[in-house]
Amino acid sequence: MPPLGPGGPCAERRQSLRPRLSLGRATPRAGVHRRGLHPRRTAGGSPRRVGGTRPARARRFSHPHGPPGLRGGPSVTVPLEVHQAEERLQSILKAVVVGARVDEPASRPGGEDALAFNDAGALQPPYEPEALCLLVEHSNSLRQNVDAYATNIDGFGYRFEPSIDFDADGAREKVADAMALERLAARDAGTLPSGTPPLPTDEEVTAHAEEVRQQARVEKARLESFFDFCCFDGSFVELRRRTRHDVEVTGNAYWEVLRDGKGDIARFVYVPSYTVRLLPLDKEAVEVRERVRISAVSFDTVTTRRRLRRYIQVQGSERVFFKSFGDSRVISRLTGRAFADVTTLKAADASDGPATELIHFAIHSPRSPYGIPRWVGTLLSVLGSRQMEEVNYLYFSNKSVPPLALLVSGGRLSDASVPRIERFIEENLKGKANFHKILILEADGAGTGEGGRAKIELRPLTDAQQQDALFQQYDQRNIDKVGAAFRLPPLLRGDGRDFNRSVAEAQLRFAEDQVFQPERDEFDFLLNRKVLADMGVRFWRFRSQTTATRDPERMTEMVERLVRVGVLTPEEGRHLAGDIFHREFRKIADDWVKRPITLTLAGIQTGVEDLKPQKDKGSLLGEAKRLLGLREELRAEEERLAQGRLALARRYMDTEHVPVPREEFDTWFSGQPT
Repeated sequence: MPPLGPGGPCAERRQSLRPRLSLGRATPRAGVHRRGLHPRRTAGGSPRRVGGTRPARARRFSHPHGPPGLRGGPSVTVPLEVHQAEERLQSILKAVVVGARVDEPASRPGGEDALAFNDAGALQPPYEPEALCLLVEHSNSLRQNVDAYATNIDGFGYRFEPSIDFDADGAREKVADAMALERLAARDAGTLPSGTPPLPTDEEVTAHAEEVRQQARVEKARLESFFDFCCFDGSFVELRRRTRHDVEVTGNAYWEVLRDGKGDIARFVYVPSYTVRLLPLDKEAVEVRERVRISAVSFDTVTTRRRLRRYIQVQGSERVFFKSFGDSRVISRLTGRAFADVTTLKAADASDGPATELIHFAIHSPRSPYGIPRWVGTLLSVLGSRQMEEVNYLYFSNKSVPPLALLVSGGRLSDASVPRIERFIEENLKGKANFHKILILEADGAGTGEGGRAKIELRPLTDAQQQDALFQQYDQRNIDKVGAAFRLPPLLRGDGRDFNRSVAEAQLRFAEDQVFQPERDEFDFLLNRKVLADMGVRFWRFRSQTTATRDPERMTEMVERLVRVGVLTPEEGRHLAGDIFHREFRKIADDWVKRPITLTLAGIQTGVEDLKPQKDKGSLLGEAKRLLGLREELRAEEERLAQGRLALARRYMDTEHVPVPREEFDTWFSGQPT
């Protein structure tokens, strides 16, 4: 059996399970193997010099201090099929949009070595990105925190909120304010027609409100269609989850933005963060045109001069350059040089093409343009937990204590007894059939007489055996440190021990208010400020969905009571119900949803017209129909009142009829005395 010292094969195997980090501003390849976990060595045993191009083949590493059989036999090989499968999965795709052709994505899928960053003049990241990825793969505490971020921040979908809710009260006032702001901006720019008043009239507001209502409906349909198909091989939610995973693991994430022939955004492509590096800021400022919001539903184009940055992605012997999002220059995809136009670029190299744009997401660092992961301060805790796991794993192979010891005193075992004992333990002590088998031991005495009698004793060693894993408290403390770096409660990290309902709700509410919602707001701001503004979206804003941290049953009961007593209108209750059920309810344009339910019920019972639902409110034709109907109702009411007055007059003015015999009645008019 080989020795268990520091130079033995077990120590080498233990080292092979531990990733090596480059913790300083070293070269991209320093101190870390790209696919294996040991640095490549030359035939002489010295580490291979970084900077050369290595052939694309399976990475192998061996134990230099192991036994001859291990050193001369087949070495441990990292499966190349995994990387080939990933390359096939993330193959470069082309897309054709109706009416225009989309640019081919310039980014390359992950899975190959990047060796030319220094030659291109890229900035060195504070921490090696691929080493950070390896740490997450080998850590027992990082992955669950990263998954909790990706699920709770980016995993609940999205919705579009209107800039102006045309069905709400005060929509006409907001439209009038937007028209006034647009006219003031046009007056300052000198484009307002002469004689146009700064404030719009009521007729102009009514006509414009109906026009923008139709435009908003069409724009929402366009937005929903775009985000449903903005990614090649997955949904937009899946793209966000991958982006969050890269941001939390390496501190950086990247999207490649593809445009169609008209220059509009057509697709987003996920770019592996460990394959991209930043180039220094350009020395000369570039004129950039940006859209800024001047009112709730309109933009203005502002021209500024900014120093922009280019990016480079290296895969094996290939390298591709990108430009910053919003950069209007024509940048070479192969060299990173700027050209006057595409024709000049093609004239220099027919195989070259214009570089696409890249959106950079990062966790801010005050000392580097790169982002730094939030857990990097607990790096020693992560490495310590990994070493603890290795120690416990190797205990069963190298430090196991036998359960029983055979002690012989006053003599020695015969030569045939030792192999007999070994064979009996290995073959005849397993299974219920051998439960009562007896082991007979024989020993030769060391001398003669009574003092030379041999003594055999079986002594259990269970007290000396390790009953549980080592360093459990140390590992638990390390897990808590990593969770504290993410500011996540234990429940979200998969630890559900010793929790009741109130504690769990308090922890989820804390994480939602203090961790997840600020991250969502930051992402939504970036998307609205850059992407939607570039697309010219005027009437809608992107909004990430949130998880329901409230009790649905309690929330439903509270909303029902508030609506029933008239504190909330039915429309406000439906809005809160949308948060409970995580869906957007259909808009109801009737007036009864905008007033307390008690007033609506009172109007139905008393027959008061003002309290009944009124349809077609808000349009000129509807108002005209309502006025005509009101006039007819007034006319009918006047006729009804006139008929009532006539009947009343007739009832009080009629004389009493007294029956008179005809003979006496005739004498009244004949002139003869009776």
